[in-house]
Amino acid sequence: MNLSTHTADEIATKLSAARTRLILERPFLGALVMHLPLHAVDEKTCDSVATDARALYYYPAYIERLSLAQTQFVLAHEALHCGLAHFARRDNRLKWRWDIACDYAINPLLLDEGMTAPFGILYDKGFAEMTAEEIYPYL
Repeated sequence: MNLSTHTADEIATKLSAARTRLILERPFLGALVMHLPLHAVDEKTCDSVATDARALYYYPAYIERLSLAQTQFVLAHEALHCGLAHFARRDNRLKWRWDIACDYAINPLLLDEGMTAPFGILYDKGFAEMTAEEIYPYL
């Protein structure tokens, strides 16, 4: 990952601060995030943030580009995949399409909470208040 120690420390501090602020400002989301250990990965593994329901994986250069508020958003977003049991609900659906439907279901929830999203999130006002199962056929 070739990050300087200083940069790696700044990223770790930002992640810690984002988790702490989630606990204080949004206890449910914060509790979900705190149950996911954080693991830095290279860009080939993940170029942003991801979860497998056991841990949260992040590409340090991506986190470095985000504000603290945006970091809170992406941590909460990944934790909600776990909290909403998206992994268990996929059934026989195509993984890539299911993941997109889940993102469209999660992002309006976080935006309605007043959270600050990073640029480029999947959002469609027409999917607000819909579940991933309801969104999936439209994709």
